[in-house]
Amino acid sequence: MRSRKYVIYAIAILLILGTAVVVLLPRPGVSVQQEKIGSLQVMATTSLLECAIKEVGGKHVKVGTLIAPGSCPGHYDIRPEDMKALCSSKLLFTHGYEGFVPRMLESAGSQRPKEAPISVAGNWMLPSVYIQALQQVTRVLSNADPANSNDYRKSLAMLEIEYVKLNVDLKKELKEAGAEGVAALCSDQQEETVRWMGLNVVDVYPRSEQFTPVLLHHITGVGRKNKVRICVDNLQSGPTAGRPLARDIGASHVTLSNFPGGFPDTETWRSWVEDNVQRVIAGLPKAADSQPQAVN
Repeated sequence: MRSRKYVIYAIAILLILGTAVVVLLPRPGVSVQQEKIGSLQVMATTSLLECAIKEVGGKHVKVGTLIAPGSCPGHYDIRPEDMKALCSSKLLFTHGYEGFVPRMLESAGSQRPKEAPISVAGNWMLPSVYIQALQQVTRVLSNADPANSNDYRKSLAMLEIEYVKLNVDLKKELKEAGAEGVAALCSDQQEETVRWMGLNVVDVYPRSEQFTPVLLHHITGVGRKNKVRICVDNLQSGPTAGRPLARDIGASHVTLSNFPGGFPDTETWRSWVEDNVQRVIAGLPKAADSQPQAVN
């Protein structure tokens, strides 16, 4: 009787152990590493960095962002919830120009993450510039997470091909829409982007709060002399700064965003770039309204 009881106990133990082994084994076709989705936690200062990290990191990285996409980075105020997220992260991706970062990292003390500056010259809306940023992000993620470095590099290779083609396609679309050579005034924050789109930037202007009567008179004169047909503002530094200029010289007025997510449905880098391009195309003068440009 006692031996029978031992047999029953032994069978029960074997069943329990067998179940545990099944639970611990990876599911068919899924590696243990793949189960750890978002195992590398990082923070980014802007939505530009967030896009690059998500595109390269995919399921392996969980990223939080400090600055709202519609806000100017220079006006960011450190919040308690941001400090909490920062102290739980391994890396803090920055552009290198954010003045609040040293103070924020100092406040984090021993829990501070490693800063990972992505120093790329130029406007990240340009595909060639963004690709450089993706390359730097890939190197940082590969060093921080060597186990998934192959996946990061594969993502980069596919993104490079996609965005080189996108650059060609968008430039062609802009040219066919008549953007090439159209005289423009724009925010100094959008000059590089507007030139990339093929427009002829005859002058730039600062934030609206920096306008003076003398400056406004000067830029208006430049616009009239050069028969400017479009004024392009920057959402984060003043979405209506150029509206009085446009009204005075009879030009159209459009506002672009310097960061993904500034406008609805632009949370990815690609959707943001395409949205900015469409905004400019919508603001271009119609063929019947075109006027020859004056020579400076």
